Amino acid sequence: MRQALISTAALGAHLSTLAGSEQALDLRGDAYGLGAAQVAPIARDAGFRYARYSPGRGHSNALAPAPDDMPLVSEWFLSDQHTIVSFRAEVVALKHVPAGTTVSYGYEYATGEDTTLALISAGFADGVPRTGSPGARIRVGDTTYPIAGRIAMDQCVIDAPGLECAVGEPAIIWGDDPTVSQWALWSARPEGALLSHLSPRVVRTWI
Repeated sequence: MRQALISTAALGAHLSTLAGSEQALDLRGDAYGLGAAQVAPIARDAGFRYARYSPGRGHSNALAPAPDDMPLVSEWFLSDQHTIVSFRAEVVALKHVPAGTTVSYGYEYATGEDTTLALISAGFADGVPRTGSPGARIRVGDTTYPIAGRIAMDQCVIDAPGLECAVGEPAIIWGDDPTVSQWALWSARPEGALLSHLSPRVVRTWI
């Protein structure tokens, strides 16, 4: 499972605080990969009239194309009050290992104590940036855990001492905790780039 949950209510509430008659919503790159066809009607209902689209990609009749000189509202997907997008995968394997166990390519990471390693079903081909390791964290249950070693193409590993969960448990890559802004810091990539680089196999689900 690789999924991006997008909250219609949270997006609408946030856009209503940004709308202005002389501003256009930046929906280039098919609304940063979230889908201009889905975002534009929500923005219209929130008070927007215009949008900037990428040529030949992701247009919507809900918002008129913006004049070239109209100011843009960018980073509309970021809110201090609402979690708009949550990127999640799942735990696909668990392994209890002793201290000193090396993990992932190059064996650059070694566990510092007896611990549980959890294999997560998303990697850089899905949009988990390789530059996030070391430093990035993923949440399982109520606790965030560090990524152990390099992020692989289809998966990554977290070092999760004391973790007790079942295979299939959701793994929150970003959402309310950790946030996409934290991942932007960990990976040295802007939030918009992180969203737009979620792969097509990450299912966008509007809730």
